[in-house]
Amino acid sequence: MKRSREDILFSKYVRLRDNYTCQRCGTQHEQNSRGLHCSHYFGRLGKSVRFDENNCVALCYGCHRIWASKDREEYRNFMLEKLGEREFDNLTRYSNNKKVWKKWELEELRDKLKRRIDELEPVYILSRE
Repeated sequence: MKRSREDILFSKYVRLRDNYTCQRCGTQHEQNSRGLHCSHYFGRLGKSVRFDENNCVALCYGCHRIWASKDREEYRNFMLEKLGEREFDNLTRYSNNKKVWKKWELEELRDKLKRRIDELEPVYILSRE
């Protein structure tokens, strides 16, 4: 699946939000490391939750492979603990909705993600010094 500008910004935001740390094994990665992914609990094809930050966590390549295919139950339990049952149920319901992103919505999303990245990057850099 081709990554859009929004996908690239969203992935950067999630990895930055999670301090470039795999949320499963705890391994810290360098900024912009290709070894750390933005993992979508409900896949990216689900447009309604594609850019929902509750649907995503930073995972290293190995952990992403495990949770994406081999151990979905562990991933589900992690998400339940992270979000709580009510929010997880809301995310599950929302993931079943159809969504067609309008051009203006994507523009607003890009602007919002850029602002959030700009807010988080200085904090991340200071925490690494």
